[in-house]
Amino acid sequence: TFGDFDRWLDFGCGYGRVVRFLVQRVPAEQVSACDVVTEGVDFCQSEFGVRPIYAPTDLTRLELGSFDFIYAISVITHLNERNSVALLRLLGDSLAEGGIALFTTHGRYSLENPALYGAEYQERKAEIAAEVARRGTVFVPYPFLSGTDYGMAWHSREFIESAIDELHGGRLRPLLFTERGLDDHQDVFAFQRVR
Repeated sequence: TFGDFDRWLDFGCGYGRVVRFLVQRVPAEQVSACDVVTEGVDFCQSEFGVRPIYAPTDLTRLELGSFDFIYAISVITHLNERNSVALLRLLGDSLAEGGIALFTTHGRYSLENPALYGAEYQERKAEIAAEVARRGTVFVPYPFLSGTDYGMAWHSREFIESAIDELHGGRLRPLLFTERGLDDHQDVFAFQRVR
């Protein structure tokens, strides 16, 4: 239940699309909000009274502390491979024993239906699918942003589970996998820190 966890982290909080509901169930002082968008973090702090954490665009440089429940809704879906792996490391490293990390990915359904995200991805459907089949992940940078840190990313279930195992060596056990579990298109994963 909500009462079983004392330290919460909304990773990729934006302007509080989820945290605004969380603080109706748990005290705001138990919740931290993290994002690369500093204005979003500032908004969550001022509007909801949560603790701010500002993330650099290079997630390999971020350390978070310890939390009982971390969620990252539609975050890895926009990260390049380096930051995707860094996020999976952070999620596990930042969990207290018994803590749970929940996150979503663009999986098989999203891969089969890239037009959901724009015509440019539909045009590259075969290329995107082939790369995921070959490597387990693919990243397409947003054309309207400079740099290659953010865009659209797809990950196979096998890629996620293998990366978690490689990064955390059995310290995280899978709790949940629900295909299309978020908004009928993103896959939902949950892992628990066991030691």
